Amino acid sequence: MGGSHPEQRRTCDCDEGRAYAVIPTAFEHASCDFVSHYGSGSLHVYSFGEHEEDNILCIEVPAAPDGETDVAFPLVRVQSACYTAEIFRATDCDCHEQLHESLVRVHRDGGLVVYMICDGRGAGLLTKVRGLALGDTQNLDTWDAYEALGVEPDPRDYSRVAAVLKDRGLQSLRLLTNNPRKIVGLEEVGFDVEHVSLKIDATTSSLPYLITKQRKFGHLYDYTAGEQRADD
Repeated sequence: MGGSHPEQRRTCDCDEGRAYAVIPTAFEHASCDFVSHYGSGSLHVYSFGEHEEDNILCIEVPAAPDGETDVAFPLVRVQSACYTAEIFRATDCDCHEQLHESLVRVHRDGGLVVYMICDGRGAGLLTKVRGLALGDTQNLDTWDAYEALGVEPDPRDYSRVAAVLKDRGLQSLRLLTNNPRKIVGLEEVGFDVEHVSLKIDATTSSLPYLITKQRKFGHLYDYTAGEQRADD
């Protein structure tokens, strides 16, 4: 399956022994037509509980007749919330640029952007800001700051994402990511995943964080190899 798209499978040593949750089957779903600056599609909300972070948003765009997306292997981006960058335009990470590029590509070729409301890589805003403070006062990167706080550096669980993708009828997908945990997380629950790199040029402010993602989180993109640009 996948036609002319060669599979690029990856493994992640950091996930050895990690237990993956069973895909949930109980959720509420609502949808509507949706138009944004990027184009038109449909907006889906999946609610898995009573709290805001129990919701997952999904933008779905049909494949364009002349697009690059194989209908059997649609392009998918799984994005975790980063309010500091996506809303307030913080310059110390690439989250805003990743979301923008993903929306551009999905609206061009068709596919889905699945948005997890779980800031701080799933640890929450309070932990995230405490970690940022440790970065300022003790010069710790995000991995070491979370460990100093007694928090797993990346506690995200992708079982709800898997439930959303299955409900949208997907079994195979091209995953737009540099994060091997996302690839492994979806492969472990039965998806046929093809890796598509998400290339974002680093800025002088974001480069330290991106190097941490590469060296400690195992990201599959050499952020030091691309051009650096000035902060917006």
